Amino acid sequence: MFRAVPGFRAQYHYLHLLVASDFAEWRIIVHGPGVCIQAGREFTEAKAKEQARLVAMKYLHDEKHEDLPVVENLDWQPFTPGEFLSWRP
Repeated sequence: MFRAVPGFRAQYHYLHLLVASDFAEWRIIVHGPGVCIQAGREFTEAKAKEQARLVAMKYLHDEKHEDLPVVENLDWQPFTPGEFLSWRP
């Protein structure tokens, strides 16, 4: 059975950031060309969004060695209905 999951998405340069509410936790996923990072979980929406931004920033700097400007304020958009699903058999 599929269940729609509430959450938000944003863009950090060419990386896609997702924070999805899973009952009392917020799951954090960062993905882009050739990479998908499961970035843990937080207990508040605000902390999850900030963690996603930090992971994206650190990945581009530490792993990709790209000197892109730091983006402080992201444009977080809510998931559209059916955009992010959870499978529960």
